[in-house]
Amino acid sequence: MNWSRLAACVWLLTLGVAPLQAEDHATQILLATVKLQHSASAGTGFLIIPKTGVDRAQGECLLVTAAHVFDPSPDDAITVALRVPQTDGTYQRRDQSIPIRKDKKPLWIRHPQQDVAVLKIALPNGVEATPLPIDVLAEGPELRQRRVRIGARLMAFGYPARVEANPAGFPLARHASLATYPVVPPTAFPIIMIDMSAHGGDSGGPVMLETIDSRNEDAGLPVIMAMVIGKVQQDEKVVGLYEERLVHHPLDLSIAVQSQFLRETISLWEQSVAKAERR
Repeated sequence: MNWSRLAACVWLLTLGVAPLQAEDHATQILLATVKLQHSASAGTGFLIIPKTGVDRAQGECLLVTAAHVFDPSPDDAITVALRVPQTDGTYQRRDQSIPIRKDKKPLWIRHPQQDVAVLKIALPNGVEATPLPIDVLAEGPELRQRRVRIGARLMAFGYPARVEANPAGFPLARHASLATYPVVPPTAFPIIMIDMSAHGGDSGGPVMLETIDSRNEDAGLPVIMAMVIGKVQQDEKVVGLYEERLVHHPLDLSIAVQSQFLRETISLWEQSVAKAERR
């Protein structure tokens, strides 16, 4: 066991939960990724354990996603697709309704500039959803230390066009690469593009930085570099004799917000919790 995983295990044990199993990076993120759905749209989210503000003994964690997954919802709850492992090695899907508003007010916290939202949820017993510690969210110094360059190999997790990997509701994982430069400091370059076609349902999906250790079963914690929030397309106005129409041409590029702004949103949520406790 390397030191990064040892530190993560010790920290998780202090929260009263079992440590992460020895898994490769992709599997760790896959187990933390869930499908989100309401009557108007769908998206992707993933589960994070903040430093403070949640009771892990009660299954509490933060759901991180794109703010526009919540904003247009006409419903006061969102459906989260969870998975329950069976004794024969298969999984059974379990849809869980999670409140997102109370008295017409949002329960989530949104970043003031970026398309990022976090919401505290409580996972039911028996589901296989393993929240990741906040340390997986990369910041500028780590990206600089890792010398993340143009063309860096990435892997994105999500539900493109609402497609699920199987009836159990697992997400799809797709290889991608970093299409824009530079990426540090994130405050100057909050938005990056990745060489991958995005579709409705991908918003809120985590983007992992692939490293030489990513496929090892005891590789330590993964590195989430960004979160998908949109796609790039060219709009063409076609004018005919009897009609006009707008044609969207996808450019096979995804728009993603860097993980530092996910951290900032989580920090805002922690501050709101601390403020409420002082009242």
